[in-house]
Amino acid sequence: MKHGVYPVKLLRLFRYGAARCEQRHMDEHMELSRGHSVEFEYDFVDENLNDLGWWAHKHVDYSSREAADIEDILSSSAADSGIDGQAGRKRAMKERYARQPLFWRSFAYFCYRYFLKLGFLDGREGFLWHFMQGWWYRTLVDARQFEKQKKGSANTVR
Repeated sequence: MKHGVYPVKLLRLFRYGAARCEQRHMDEHMELSRGHSVEFEYDFVDENLNDLGWWAHKHVDYSSREAADIEDILSSSAADSGIDGQAGRKRAMKERYARQPLFWRSFAYFCYRYFLKLGFLDGREGFLWHFMQGWWYRTLVDARQFEKQKKGSANTVR
């Protein structure tokens, strides 16, 4: 996919012991503790050949962890993280996302990626990617949060 969320810069290769991983449920952030980074000229490609069932099952499992991460974000602040650059901006956007109303935010995120960030230019595959990852998965995360909130309110003494 060349539209919607492209490009994303990630630290993927580093010397043993030269980076640390932030402790999170999802979307880990790798930070160099020594040395310097080099940006490759070409893209890193994850050519995953698993089918849609495998992908959906993986994301059903991820949705619980993502919902826990959002709860953690709501109880803290991006400013407290000490992360700057692209990762800091991404963390701040995720914090703003977390504060939006459940279910509406997944729809808005899909529209942002697919229409405003031109995801539709990637054809059918682009639609499937942005729908499944940007709306379906995000709605599933919202449903996990909603489920947890309902259980919490059911256990509250009135």
